[in-house]
Amino acid sequence: MGVTRRFPFESLAKPPFQALVVIFDLEGFSTFFAQPDVQTYMPRYLNRVFECTSIAFLGGKAYWSKADKAMAPLAAPDHEKFLGDGALFLWTVGPDATLRPTQIMPLLNRLWNLKQNFSKVVDACSDVVPVTDLPRAIRFGIARGSVYELTRKEAGGTEYLGYCINLASRLQSYCKELGFIASARVGFTREIVKKHGYIRVVAKKLRGFPKELVIVDQGEYKGLPAALRADLFDAAPQGERGDI
Repeated sequence: MGVTRRFPFESLAKPPFQALVVIFDLEGFSTFFAQPDVQTYMPRYLNRVFECTSIAFLGGKAYWSKADKAMAPLAAPDHEKFLGDGALFLWTVGPDATLRPTQIMPLLNRLWNLKQNFSKVVDACSDVVPVTDLPRAIRFGIARGSVYELTRKEAGGTEYLGYCINLASRLQSYCKELGFIASARVGFTREIVKKHGYIRVVAKKLRGFPKELVIVDQGEYKGLPAALRADLFDAAPQGERGDI
């Protein structure tokens, strides 16, 4: 008797749409996961992390921030997927879509602040997670572009494919000393980027991608060891060298 071949997806993907993709990774998660009785406290840690990303997306008081006021809501992701040591979030982008273009920079700023102050999140976990080797850093990769939706035949649900998804995944791991890299495809002018304390540079060794124009924090970029900066990045074209 022959084996029946099963194809999990419908034969055609749905039409592409514009999306913003955020991928985060918890640095040191494998060491954390290898400790005894991990099942009793790992969910508590992950829930705290996802609570923080929810506040960034949906608004609320960011206890890791110096801001006194609660943050206003932006938009809930259209798709969320746990990746084992991190997660993927996806929004449709457009004037009438889930995430408006004007909301992207506030979202970037909130994620950078969460990354920058992640030690306060770890400290807040100390009462409910009684171990020392907690993941103590979070890294973000962010990109924007066309995404295709695949529909599952039997189980229902959807999966997503797109250049920007792969790009966001590469960016979050590209320079761990930064921990926050967004593709310039998110769509901001040099003036807006500089206004918010970022800088555009070229990631020249991004595996599987050509040289990619990216957005990084200006102060953190200048603080990288000179040799590391020269190895991983080039100055942006069109006279942007003056930005640094």
